[in-house]
Amino acid sequence: MSQKEEAAQQHQFIIHAALDIVQDLAWTTSAMFLKATDRFNDLVVSSYVTADGIKSFFQEVHELYIKILLNPLYLPGSRITSSHFDTKVRALARKYL
Repeated sequence: MSQKEEAAQQHQFIIHAALDIVQDLAWTTSAMFLKATDRFNDLVVSSYVTADGIKSFFQEVHELYIKILLNPLYLPGSRITSSHFDTKVRALARKYL
């Protein structure tokens, strides 16, 4: 296993361990930003806890973005100029936010 693969697995382990801590902390505070949730060597995990509406908004916008990426005419990283995409994101913002 290469050093890069080992580091990626270590990071994944650290993040999953931090999620357990976030789950416990979310019930004990009303803060959305939990600051330094966990530490391992020189790595620090910070986290945000959001309301379900925000989570749903980002999930649906992510799905719209994936559809844009699947368009063979779209150049990844370029500006999204689709008025349909803009209209849908604004509708989701009104719905969830």
